[in-house]
Amino acid sequence: MRHALDRGIEVDTFAVYTDNATWAGNTHPHQALRRYRDRTGIDARLVVVGMTATRCSIADPTVPEMLDVAGFDDAVPTLVTDFARGL
Repeated sequence: MRHALDRGIEVDTFAVYTDNATWAGNTHPHQALRRYRDRTGIDARLVVVGMTATRCSIADPTVPEMLDVAGFDDAVPTLVTDFARGL
């Protein structure tokens, strides 16, 4: 999200695929998304797919434009696509 913002790239959905439920750096993903949305005016969404199922969250579960997915199976690509489309 910071990369897209710094370079003026228009994105409607960011997807993060990770093997754990952690983040690194000085900006949490939900903060980066909020900043991107505020500065661009684009109602971008964030999907975080944890390839292993855990109880932790990277996205902010209280924000409807963010989705955490725990685990991965053949339904996940459709789930991500539907979420990106606002369905």
